[in-house]
Amino acid sequence: MSEAALLENNFQLIAEILQAVAVLMGVGMVLAALFQLKKHAESRGMMGGQASMAGPMMLLVSGAMLLVLPDFITTAVLAFWGQSSDQAYNGGPTGYQSLVPAILMFVRVIGVGSFIRGVVLLSRSSGQQTQPGTLGKAMIHMFAGILCVHITGTISLIGSILGLA
Repeated sequence: MSEAALLENNFQLIAEILQAVAVLMGVGMVLAALFQLKKHAESRGMMGGQASMAGPMMLLVSGAMLLVLPDFITTAVLAFWGQSSDQAYNGGPTGYQSLVPAILMFVRVIGVGSFIRGVVLLSRSSGQQTQPGTLGKAMIHMFAGILCVHITGTISLIGSILGLA
């Protein structure tokens, strides 16, 4: 097995680990949201507090997004690019061109990590002591993650914008 294929297999393993971590984080977020909703319901029964349900609901939505991460990313790529599959790279089997599929896999893994980071920031965006701009950071992370997941389309888009292709 060549070094490029071995590197690509390692990035595939990292992607599977990242997906498993996302599912665990999703389960944790959903459970935390349910406990926060339970606490909110109990406090509303005792007294008429001014606590907001936005935090637990955003946590619940973010947890659900992480639980179905592959389907959600596929849907987001389809919504943005109009196609759900990535364009294949037609490189050569020798030299540096054999490393291009591994590099594309690395960028896709970074994109999924960025998307997960955006979802985590989104879950924190409606908290009581949240910094201003957290929602914007979350959206930028998610958008950049989608661009990295479909990296060949992003490269061709940048080439078209700059008049290189």
